[in-house]
Amino acid sequence: MNKSLETAPLAQGPVQPLKGVRVVEFAHWMAGPLAGGLMADWGADVVKVEPPGGEAMRTIFARMGARAGTPNAAFTLANRGKRSLELDIKDEAGRAAFERILAQSDVLLTNLRPDALQRLGLGAEEVRQRHPRLVYCTVSAYGWGGPDQDRPGYDIAAFYGRTGVAHEITTAGTAPAALLQGIGDAFTAMTAASGILAALMERQQTGRGRFVEASLLRTGMWALGGELGQQALGGHPKPPKPRELSRTPMYNSYRSGDGRWFYLVGVEARRHLPSVLRAIGREDLVNDERFKDARGIGTHAAELIGLFDAAFNSQPMAYWAERMDQHEVWWAPVQTPEEVMDDAQAQAIGAWVEIEGHKSVDAPLRFDFVHRGQAPRAPETGEHTAQVLADLGFSPEEIQRLQPTNPTGQ
Repeated sequence: MNKSLETAPLAQGPVQPLKGVRVVEFAHWMAGPLAGGLMADWGADVVKVEPPGGEAMRTIFARMGARAGTPNAAFTLANRGKRSLELDIKDEAGRAAFERILAQSDVLLTNLRPDALQRLGLGAEEVRQRHPRLVYCTVSAYGWGGPDQDRPGYDIAAFYGRTGVAHEITTAGTAPAALLQGIGDAFTAMTAASGILAALMERQQTGRGRFVEASLLRTGMWALGGELGQQALGGHPKPPKPRELSRTPMYNSYRSGDGRWFYLVGVEARRHLPSVLRAIGREDLVNDERFKDARGIGTHAAELIGLFDAAFNSQPMAYWAERMDQHEVWWAPVQTPEEVMDDAQAQAIGAWVEIEGHKSVDAPLRFDFVHRGQAPRAPETGEHTAQVLADLGFSPEEIQRLQPTNPTGQ
């Protein structure tokens, strides 16, 4: 049985390991801003440079047909705690100001396509020549170089489709789902943040920055590296069969009598099978010759799945949760978002923060067991334009000239 662990924080107050690091985020949508959001969560001063009127992700729901003003949890997740600077870098004065800002910053984080960056004079080599200490991180769909360098692609294209992830997680014979959750963006954001931190550590020794490149394509391939590597070794990875035909009954989904789905996670089939059989009241099968080893379990998988289905369908989830825990079965529920909000374990490990009275998922790791509880909101477009420019030494007259014609956040 699992036992709770009472753990006292090892630090007092908020933990901000990146305090003092300034990140200029010139990015939109999800993967780039999520990487900046992680760094803001960890204490970096992330200056979000937005075009006049703000970046498109702010109004994504309206663009998809929803009611204007619909709360945007994804935007909050990616942008909380940042400072928004509204600046037109296509304008000569705005472009010059952007260069001054880079000269006083540690990181440039962008997910504009390579051709767009090069048109703006922000190609990798150009920026490194002007700002050799700067860590320049680019997040893109397909990476720099090659025939598809500038091909547009959200995570469903470059992370799921192109890499084979969608093929390998879609049940054979069914259509791959058109996911909107941006999970590939989140993986790639973490990849980008990791690369930035590695380059900052190196800069402490060398005094020079690096060009750090993260892409949805390579991140997706790395996430599927075991299967792709198996293919490279001459194997033939296949998508999962329908659950009734699976050869891994101990690593499969099942439904309780009240319609709740859950997983058995006994990857070592023979080791875990006796616990499941005892939980469902079939101790008589523990030593059955058909199931004496993993090969036998695979051969007779359909029989076991039928047996488990009949048993699990006979009682509600609450009954099976108690029985499986009593017999130390390895399992996990398939939870809805509503259920995740009330998950006691997620609460215990500080997975949520509160932003102006609403819950938001916190960054995926914590430091010294500290749960920060509260987090700052995402900024309004241009909310900190004057403040950021003043902090970086711009005169009141320069700040006035750089203000948008119709300021949105002042």
